[in-house]
Amino acid sequence: MADIPKTCKAAALYEFGEDLRVIDVPVPQELPDKAILVKVSMAGVCGSDIHIQSGSMGIKPPLPCIMGHETIGRIAKLGKGRVCDAAEQPLKEGDRIIWGHPFCYDCYDCNIANTPAMCSHIGGELRLGYGMSPLDRLMGGFSEYEYVSPMTKVLKIPDELTDEEVIGVACAFRSVVSGFEKLNKIGGITLGDTVLIQGAGPIGLYSLLLAVESGATQIIVVGAPPERLALAREWGATHTIDIFEITDPKKRLEMIREYTGGRGPEVVIEASGFPPAVEEGLEMIKKGGKYLILGQTSLKETTFIPHYILQKNLTVIGSGGAEIRHFYRALQFIKSRQKKFDFSKMVSSKYCLDDINVAFANMKAGKDVKAAIVFD
Repeated sequence: MADIPKTCKAAALYEFGEDLRVIDVPVPQELPDKAILVKVSMAGVCGSDIHIQSGSMGIKPPLPCIMGHETIGRIAKLGKGRVCDAAEQPLKEGDRIIWGHPFCYDCYDCNIANTPAMCSHIGGELRLGYGMSPLDRLMGGFSEYEYVSPMTKVLKIPDELTDEEVIGVACAFRSVVSGFEKLNKIGGITLGDTVLIQGAGPIGLYSLLLAVESGATQIIVVGAPPERLALAREWGATHTIDIFEITDPKKRLEMIREYTGGRGPEVVIEASGFPPAVEEGLEMIKKGGKYLILGQTSLKETTFIPHYILQKNLTVIGSGGAEIRHFYRALQFIKSRQKKFDFSKMVSSKYCLDDINVAFANMKAGKDVKAAIVFD
């Protein structure tokens, strides 16, 4: 790789609700053992980024901070002792990699409960790995370079996969793989099932792909805008309901009942991030059904009737975060089905770093399935 510059450009948030500012920040010249300096090639804009920027996310970072938690790039410098990735593939400078979030692997949740994604120390120093980095730490993806800490697990990206096909693995797809892993422990999706997916963003679309490959007979996607619903139909949705056209929840419920013989879907996946969708999903789901909640990051309140859970004998699963095995399985899924699905369609628009606030505005307005920041 080329010589490491002393500074690079990064997009930083200074005040909640305000535009990000593109500034110059220092680039580390020396690395501790097993750390990695990455030259970023692509960074995705996530719905969570919109919530963080607005101040409505459940996690509020100290400001100012460098944002961005969906990142892929090439190794610019490799710390001593980091010789292979999490799948035991050898690493060298120039390799294209994707990485997870750093966990301590030294707490009760990591070691005893076997849930590193719930790491007890994630709210402290490790929070840097979630795209909420102080300006001097360079651990956010909206930057020309990013520092990957020694405890962070990484994976080499298969050469045959493009950045556009892979970027969704960095957040949405690994989250869906993690959620389906939990769903499969209680029976998952079986042949003949109807699956309802609430939301047509990246979480919803990746959920659709896994539902298709799980053998669901019917898959109904409720969401917007039309471009996302068109992609959902291309990828296997049997029915789509545009929430901008069918605005009355009671009418949507009638349509779902009609599609499912009056019973409702066996599996409902919440991928919308819209709190009132939970109440709607609980009403739509079949008796004895399974409800997987993947999209809720907002702190906005909603109401629902808990009796539905008891009276219908429902199983409700919440799933947030993921571990490096989920990244790996998502990459392998894309690699094995590259000719069946055009995964690159997940990236609907590309922007340079200077236009990051345009990307944020378009994501917030639902104009993009996935906006991506690209670097030379």
